Amino acid sequence: MRDEEEVRINQKLIIAHRGAPSDARENTIKSFERAIALGADMIEFDVRRTKDRVLIAYHDESIQGRPVKELMFETIDQTARCQGFEIPTVEEVLRFTRGKIKLDVELKEEGYEKEMLELISRYFKEDQFVITSFNDASLRTIKDDYPRVQVGLILGKSKASAWTRISEFFPTRRCNEAKASFMVAHWKLLRFGFLARAERNKKPVFVWTVNDEETIWKLLHDGRVYAIVTDKVDLAVSLRKKIGIGS
Repeated sequence: MRDEEEVRINQKLIIAHRGAPSDARENTIKSFERAIALGADMIEFDVRRTKDRVLIAYHDESIQGRPVKELMFETIDQTARCQGFEIPTVEEVLRFTRGKIKLDVELKEEGYEKEMLELISRYFKEDQFVITSFNDASLRTIKDDYPRVQVGLILGKSKASAWTRISEFFPTRRCNEAKASFMVAHWKLLRFGFLARAERNKKPVFVWTVNDEETIWKLLHDGRVYAIVTDKVDLAVSLRKKIGIGS
């Protein structure tokens, strides 16, 4: 990284988006296991907190139409099992992945930043994970309390106001205020000079979620891109091998 922070993010990382969802249900231990086997450099997974304050790996705001934050973990666990899958706690994810792979931890909500950092610090060193979020305040909170932890501002909300959309195409001010170490930009934002602006402002860029072979190939050749977040880990890893770029 070309700023005041220590360089701890290698170029051309392949990040498994919620594990390997093409092979196993996303955000599950099986999906994470498969991502490791396929050769991903990092696993990205989502974090939410239940009513009884259990941190879980789960993307959606609700399950069976009921908000996760209003349900006890036992209820969520039983609901998921009835649907044929298991929702792991974050601690289960950390235990399984420790020593095997680095992590990209996305916080879906505000309010449990300290809990998450205290938990992950028991299992991973600061250079073995990053924290990402759409929530500027969450990143700022983390950097205030854990200045050496790398945090990334996610850009590219599916539903956004005109002001938010402008701030995503021109995110320098937001990044600075959020104390973001890097940006995680949706691939559709990579137009109108986005990468050039990021480079001028010395902000590394992760790109999500890239599943198209042609786009992955193009981004692998672009020196301004530090990491590619993808559902197709096997494809991205094989393409990277073809051009001899290591992680």
